[in-house]
Amino acid sequence: MPGLTLWIVPDDEVAEKLRRIMQIKQGPSLVQTSYPAFHPHITLVSPPVSLEDHLASIKACVARYRTLNRPICRFKSIDIGNHYYRSVYVVIQPTSELLDMHKHFHDTLKIEPKTPVFPHVSLCYIDDADAENGERQAFYDALKDTGKLRAIKKDGDVEGVSLNCGSNSQEEWIDHFEASEIWGVLCEGPVEGWKVIQKFSLKQE
Repeated sequence: MPGLTLWIVPDDEVAEKLRRIMQIKQGPSLVQTSYPAFHPHITLVSPPVSLEDHLASIKACVARYRTLNRPICRFKSIDIGNHYYRSVYVVIQPTSELLDMHKHFHDTLKIEPKTPVFPHVSLCYIDDADAENGERQAFYDALKDTGKLRAIKKDGDVEGVSLNCGSNSQEEWIDHFEASEIWGVLCEGPVEGWKVIQKFSLKQE
C-alpha cells in the first residue's frame, strides 16, 4: 500500500474557521498548483507508513492520548516559508505534550522523523513560480491588511498571535485549538486528490 501520512486535526468548527483564513488571498494569473484546497492540519508522521502494517500500533498510540489531556496547539507566529508545503504557515508552540506525541508515534512505528518545522499548520500552498513573483508575501500581507492577524502581548513581549476567522464584519478571534483527531491520509499526486483513509478520535470513549 502507498505511504500514509498522519495528521493532527482540530474539530470541525475550528477547521471551518481556519479555512476562512486559508481562502483570504487567491491572486490572478496563478500557476495551477497554487492555492489548492486542503484540510487544516499538523503533519505528525510522514511516509513510509502503511495502514495494514501499522494499524494496531497507530491505534495503540491514539489510545494513549485518549487517556491523557489532548494537546493544545497554540499559535506562536505566522511565517513565510521557502517550500511549497510551507508557503505561509502558523508556527505552533512546541509544547511538551506535542513533542511527546511526535516522539511516541515515531518510536512506536519505528521510523525516523521527517516532519520539517514541527509543529505547524500550513495556510496555503503556493508554487515556487508564483513565490518568485511575491505571492507568498502577498498572502501574508493580506492577513495583516485585512485585520486578520494580531500579536498577543504580555508585559510588552509578543508571546503568540491570534487570527480573526470571522466572516463579513463579525470578528471571531482564535489563538489555539485542541487536537481532536488523528487522520491517516494518502498524500499522493495533486493535493486536491489526497484521500483520508481513516480517522482516529482523540476524545475519551
